[in-house]
Amino acid sequence: VLFRSLGLSAIGLPEAYGGVLSHRSAVTGALVAEALAEGDMGIALASLAPAAVATALGLWGDAAQQSAYLPAFAGEAPPVAAIALGEPRVLFDPCSLQTRASRTSSGDIVLDGAKSLVPRAAEASLLLVAAELDGVPSVFIVEAGNPGVSIVPEPAMGVRAAATARVSLEHAKLPVDSLLGGSDPRVYGE
Repeated sequence: VLFRSLGLSAIGLPEAYGGVLSHRSAVTGALVAEALAEGDMGIALASLAPAAVATALGLWGDAAQQSAYLPAFAGEAPPVAAIALGEPRVLFDPCSLQTRASRTSSGDIVLDGAKSLVPRAAEASLLLVAAELDGVPSVFIVEAGNPGVSIVPEPAMGVRAAATARVSLEHAKLPVDSLLGGSDPRVYGE
């Protein structure tokens, strides 16, 4: 509700989809996050998670991915969405992912691993999951209810309002077009 009432979806949406994003601005994002977090960091995290997904789809999604997912972010009830990057291990390094993606003989993608502290994961209809594919960190679009994906609450001190959860991926099969931005390595690196 807060996400919709504050118009946060417009921050990450390209103008073509009803948003205000004409170019990426880390400063704008930081100022919005700082202002929201002044009240409650957990609420800020939960509120900004969908905007992060919309931004990633707007910047790196191909035309089909953008037309499939971005219009919903401009609507009256934007989807709950989050980026699943962190992994449940000490000194997590985002450039050394243990979550793995592999291709099947039919070209589909299979994900195996775990992500931790994913905001609003239990109610999310869309997740962007980071995993290593062919030795390269990549991002995958995972829709709610995908077989092989399980979500368990993982409350975190100081951000309980974000309703963080652990996302487990056990042979989670995805279509080949779930790879965000195709095989462009800049998607994960930028």
